[in-house]
Amino acid sequence: MIQLKLSKQGMREGVALALPATPAEASEACAWFERLGISQDQVKIVGASSPVRTLNQYIVTYGDLHRDGDLDKLNALAERIGQMDKRQQDILGGAVDSECISSLDDVLEISSHLDRYVILPNIVTNEELGRFLVDTGYKDFPEETHPYLNYAAIGMEYYTNNGGAYGPGGYVRRKAAPELEVQVQKPLITIHLYSAKLSQARAEPYRLALPALDEEMDQAAQVLGVDELSGASIVKMEIGDETLKDLIPKECISVENANHLAMSIEELWQHENLYLKYLAVISVEQPQTIEDALHFTVRLDDYEFMPEDDYEYGQAVLRRHGATDEVLNRLLGYLNMEGLGRDARADDGVRKTEYGDLRRCSEPFPDITQQIELGGM
Repeated sequence: MIQLKLSKQGMREGVALALPATPAEASEACAWFERLGISQDQVKIVGASSPVRTLNQYIVTYGDLHRDGDLDKLNALAERIGQMDKRQQDILGGAVDSECISSLDDVLEISSHLDRYVILPNIVTNEELGRFLVDTGYKDFPEETHPYLNYAAIGMEYYTNNGGAYGPGGYVRRKAAPELEVQVQKPLITIHLYSAKLSQARAEPYRLALPALDEEMDQAAQVLGVDELSGASIVKMEIGDETLKDLIPKECISVENANHLAMSIEELWQHENLYLKYLAVISVEQPQTIEDALHFTVRLDDYEFMPEDDYEYGQAVLRRHGATDEVLNRLLGYLNMEGLGRDARADDGVRKTEYGDLRRCSEPFPDITQQIELGGM
């Protein structure tokens, strides 16, 4: 919902108008001023509130209830925002600030093409962006330099090169052409849906490409003749990404969870190290349901890639326990670093994957040999 404050410039009193509103409701709101001797053409939009905070300034600047078509545009915007989830509202909030806005038409254009943008949630400063780029490996710096890095400068460089804006929900930027091309050419997940109404019209199931916006989900429900997509039968699910085909389960599917998973994986695609870590995690954890696969997209910080070399692993273990480079240098010649690394690797339950050696931080992976022995008893 959007709520407008109508008043005369310089006047403290005003009238609230909730959108979407009919022309009669808008006229009635303006009529209040006529009783005060103020003509309707003097009544302006002087304030606005909506779930997308950054949007309000553009509504006040470019909205005019007395201009033909503006009420319809404001109503359409209110309806779209009402159908958006929190993530989509956050994308819209950053997208409008990242583009050149000169009319309500520009705002409506952005609101109908949110798939053109990507968001890094909860990142609202150059320093936070810089830390994210370094922590995820997008910007590769030796680990020992991390305490001395100018994260704000790293974030500023990326911001300058990629554009975008810091919105209320995070950093939003336009997708690059290759990112858009991948999305258009090959959907991440395709769900084949069927319903009683559809069977009367055609034999082929309805194909829904994911990730999908709310409007696309609503359109699918309308074609299928169901109130919610949970009321339709899922005939088949296809995975468009070859590397995920054998890792994502195709049982216990819900369209909503499958769409959330597609959105989450699409965000991981923007950062190769995170995506590779996700592939490693699910190759080891072997999720049994779509909900399980979705769960691991938000738990990646519980896992880390470890060195394959035993000597380097030993150093990594000592650093994990607070050892500095100076301490490590002192230990050279007095410590069997390879032996330490080899034993620590076993204690940590590290698993080898085709994407790298993976450690679970919260608790070690179970010993595979013990699992095999128990399974054979």
